[in-house]
Amino acid sequence: MRLECTELREFMDFVGEDRALQALSSFSVKRNPDVEDFIRTNAVAYEKSDNARTYLVTNENDDILGYFSLALSAVDIPPGISKAMMKKMRGFGRYSADSVPCYLLGQLARDDNASHDDLMMRDFIDFAIEYVMAAKQYVGGRFLLIDCVDDLVDLYERHDFIKINKTGDLNQLIMFLE
Repeated sequence: MRLECTELREFMDFVGEDRALQALSSFSVKRNPDVEDFIRTNAVAYEKSDNARTYLVTNENDDILGYFSLALSAVDIPPGISKAMMKKMRGFGRYSADSVPCYLLGQLARDDNASHDDLMMRDFIDFAIEYVMAAKQYVGGRFLLIDCVDDLVDLYERHDFIKINKTGDLNQLIMFLE
């Protein structure tokens, strides 16, 4: 199966905003209403305000199988983290920084109608890394951050993310961009 990744803005330019919103309104993630709500009601506003870029993952029939959003963020250096990890996170010249700028993988979801065979986690991460690495060439950046619930930590750790902190119900995991 051939997968493609298209920026939401390009999709809206191609089909028009009304048709794009209609297509996004059928996206279903019953197990996680927050990510379903984001793509249906907030993604276009985030796109227009330049707060995030949302990318649609489609198949050869142009069915939207999933999406992910990327944004700029900062992560606080967690207390108790090893000196080696702190140094790696801060990088050169940030010897006393309490927070570090990063890229954020803010939303990620597969449509309920798409199977694991259609779209796998590795596909999402590969597409996201491709866009982040392109941005890194222009503006730098050390790592990609994701916040997730306990049930997803093992999944992300299997895909090269490292857990650095937990605040409330969310775990913070990072992937170094090397």
